[in-house]
Amino acid sequence: MSRRFLALWAAAGVCAGVAAACKVNLDDRLIYSCTSGADCAGEGFTCTAPDGGAGYCCKKTGDEQCNGVDDDCNGKVDDGFPPERCNGLDDDCDGQVDEDFALQSDRFNCGTCGTQCPSDKLCVKGVCKVNGEPSCTDGVDNDENGLTDCADSACNLELCGPGCQCRAGKKAEGNCDNGKDDDGDMLADCADPDCGGAGCGDGGCVCGMGTRREIGCNDGRDNDGDTLSDCDDSDCGGQVCSAAPAALRCKGASCTCNDGGSLPENNNARCSNNLDDDCNGKVDCEEFSCDMRSCASDGGLDCLCGMGIKNELNCADRIDNDGDGVTDCVDSLPDGGGNCPIGITCSLLVNGVPTPGACARNHLCTLDGGS
Repeated sequence: MSRRFLALWAAAGVCAGVAAACKVNLDDRLIYSCTSGADCAGEGFTCTAPDGGAGYCCKKTGDEQCNGVDDDCNGKVDDGFPPERCNGLDDDCDGQVDEDFALQSDRFNCGTCGTQCPSDKLCVKGVCKVNGEPSCTDGVDNDENGLTDCADSACNLELCGPGCQCRAGKKAEGNCDNGKDDDGDMLADCADPDCGGAGCGDGGCVCGMGTRREIGCNDGRDNDGDTLSDCDDSDCGGQVCSAAPAALRCKGASCTCNDGGSLPENNNARCSNNLDDDCNGKVDCEEFSCDMRSCASDGGLDCLCGMGIKNELNCADRIDNDGDGVTDCVDSLPDGGGNCPIGITCSLLVNGVPTPGACARNHLCTLDGGS
């Protein structure tokens, strides 16, 4: 039997058989159920019913306080409080203090409310600490993340000493042309795998396969220090040995055209292979000898050399035959001329079926050739 019912039952027993003027004083500290105000004894009590809950007798004492009591008798206990702020108080009256703030990691409330870390520091375990590793050479874990110098990702690509660079969590050779073991692994310059592909001189030398290799093969210099220069150095085999034409390459100790096979550009095959076959600095249609020769990859007449350039001849196949980035009717000049001028036959799709049309002034293929 509930204490509310017991209280009411006991009060009724006290009055039983007593004069009608009997007055019952109920303990205000107890909660009494009700269905209407008439069920509530005592002055100032009303029957308050929370949403979906049973009614109870309530005496309004003022604005809501954080005390576990429905002070304003609105059917809710400890409601209407503001959101939590970081101030050491239970602002939202949920029984917790500053629970919405991560004092162990919040830069603006580090360790205690209002303690703000400088811009160069982070909040770590409630203490403002250096953001990242400021020095990658001092052997100290400056940001206290358990990682020191190059082992700390904050040091990636940073200097770890003269000629030394942090890479992938360790020291690496940063200078591959000074004759020194900069990263302390007992290997110097090109002998260090860290230098693979790196320059080892003023541009004509590169580290490869653990040694210096010549890549400047047309400058007359011994770039890799092996007493051999340009095509005399086996490193230059197959490399360009002449600035112009660039088709000249080293073969043995000679600088030759296409491995010694200079060929005239005077047939369809050599006027459409994108090669400078005779090493005169001109390719395909740029050669006068290619005029009126096919520049199509299949040797056909959809593309023809003329006036030193490629020309589109088929304006109805929806293919960029001359490789200039535009197709059919779009391959024309602003005045309507060009490879595919106004009125020339073209092809367009009508209901999915290729249909003959004519190039119009707006560079589109239309059925009537209009603008």
